[in-house]
Amino acid sequence: MKATAVAHPMQALIKYHGLKDWTLRIPYHDSVSVNIDVLWTKTTVEFGDFDSDSIIINGRKPDNHSFHRCLTVINRVRELSGLNEKVKVTSANSLELGSVKGLGFSSSAGAALAAAAFRAAGLHRKFGWDLKLISRIARRLAGSACRSVVGEYARWYAGKDDASSFAAKIGTKRDLGMAMILVPLGSEIETEEAHRDATTSPFFRSRVRSANKRTETIQTAIQKGDLKKVGELAEMDSLELHGVTMTGRRGLIIYRPESILVMNEVRKMRERGKEVYFSMQTGPSVFINTYPDLEKEVSEAIQGLGLKTMTARVGDEVRIVS
Repeated sequence: MKATAVAHPMQALIKYHGLKDWTLRIPYHDSVSVNIDVLWTKTTVEFGDFDSDSIIINGRKPDNHSFHRCLTVINRVRELSGLNEKVKVTSANSLELGSVKGLGFSSSAGAALAAAAFRAAGLHRKFGWDLKLISRIARRLAGSACRSVVGEYARWYAGKDDASSFAAKIGTKRDLGMAMILVPLGSEIETEEAHRDATTSPFFRSRVRSANKRTETIQTAIQKGDLKKVGELAEMDSLELHGVTMTGRRGLIIYRPESILVMNEVRKMRERGKEVYFSMQTGPSVFINTYPDLEKEVSEAIQGLGLKTMTARVGDEVRIVS
């Protein structure tokens, strides 16, 4: 009754914003993402005769809110398996990034936790290794975690209830072998704050309509290996996402000056004929999407601005390692 899983975080290409059901974490519209191979979360789950539930993340006990969000995953697994045992969870990220926001570690955390708990509870014997079901379980910790579960290029079908809100793989690295340059930046604004405030923007309903339309177009572009179209759509979606965030009731500005510096540099490179495109989630960190043969050149250009970078390729689905 013990298992360890490894999952990769993701870059949301078409991002979700706001939740219509906060308990099940069901969004207003579909979204699309790509997993990041260079980063990962490794989580061990053990059910047994313990005095109480225990969760340790990166060597520390989580705050009360995070603890209970993790337990929503564990409790769903208990419900499906009929287990009553207490749980011991130990989880760690590949990098300790401190206050960095927008690199999606909550997605890999949810995916690894759901997969390890699913295996430790023996649910693979009851349901098979069902990534659709695991994605539904992972969604309860963080919506984007459902996409991290299935890996590579994934679409989260928003749905209207637990059964219809899940992720499915829509493309592979063979379809589009994209390289990503990550520029990690910090923020004190929590993603939860942005999701709650987004729905107060006068542009939110328009955002839902355009995101759904963009999702269909980007799925086709991924399957055709069309980096230009994927990059353009992800850029537009990023600007729209932050536009909605900034026009909510609280007027949250998540950009940092460094974020704008990177975006401007990307546009300059594109003016020089380079196929490079920026993307951002609900954080100031920036992703730069390009071809692998431009990876070194782009990284050096961003480092020349005095910023740190990480390079990545398309990451796989969640996997059990022990």
